[in-house]
Amino acid sequence: MKTRLVLVLFLGAIMLGCSGSEDTEKLMEIDRLMNGGQYAPAVQKGEKYARDYPESYKGWTILGWAYLKYDQTQKAEECFDKAISINDKWDNSYVGKGVLYRQQGKLDLARDSYLKATSLLPDNAEAFSSLVVIELMEGNDQKAVEYGEKAWALRKDLPSIPANLAIAYHYLGDTAKRDEFYQHASRLGYHNLQSVRDVFSGKTSLR
Repeated sequence: MKTRLVLVLFLGAIMLGCSGSEDTEKLMEIDRLMNGGQYAPAVQKGEKYARDYPESYKGWTILGWAYLKYDQTQKAEECFDKAISINDKWDNSYVGKGVLYRQQGKLDLARDSYLKATSLLPDNAEAFSSLVVIELMEGNDQKAVEYGEKAWALRKDLPSIPANLAIAYHYLGDTAKRDEFYQHASRLGYHNLQSVRDVFSGKTSLR
């Protein structure tokens, strides 16, 4: 049975640099709705924000994430593309497209999108951790570990990073490092440790 890692992507960073506190609060409200699993209200508020601020690349980006969470992939891609057309230097839009492509099984395009994000923001830990999943799915275990270690060096507070890295070390055959990063994921409160254990036991696979 094949499974997919679900990356925990914290979107709060895309709120930085907004022009005013009211704009920031509106975007953060959409972010909170998504993190709480309230995807339909997030889409509704995101659509209104995009209408009110049509030149906001951050608004289009967060609407893209909301559509992605709501399983409206075509609309999500349109929003990410709109954000990029306004500001092609905004790394989070490329991370969103990478997640979209990964879900569609377009691994080369997903990799390119994540690498574009890291070229724009070299300390984008989420993009490096996302690359772990792509490399694991293609059997490039050593490369997956390298990306995972980069992500971990940048951020030691995101539980998905050690969870992904634990699985990478599992496939590489290093059980000591696997167990070390599993403990980090557990300590940080990773939401789906059972899926990680299922990979360890062979019940599920990323291949």
